[in-house]
Amino acid sequence: MVLIPDRKDEVEYFTVDSRGYPTPTKTVYAKKEATIIVGHRERNSLIVTPQDRVFTGVFGSNGRLSSVGKDLEGQELTVIVHVPEEN
Repeated sequence: MVLIPDRKDEVEYFTVDSRGYPTPTKTVYAKKEATIIVGHRERNSLIVTPQDRVFTGVFGSNGRLSSVGKDLEGQELTVIVHVPEEN
């Protein structure tokens, strides 16, 4: 499956800390939804296979992305931040 971000969506890279949270915190993304892929993917090659782990999540009001679990500590995540279109 190929994921194609919307024009305004942003692709960021995070690392999972010992508590299972992706870091760093980014307040600019507060309350935005995200698609999270375990592993590094380039924006122009967001291909996922049935073996990949993919989550949805939300940035809290403090800019912290929801937990993905302690078992992913140290893993790199590709995060597609969904930026809504303005009317």
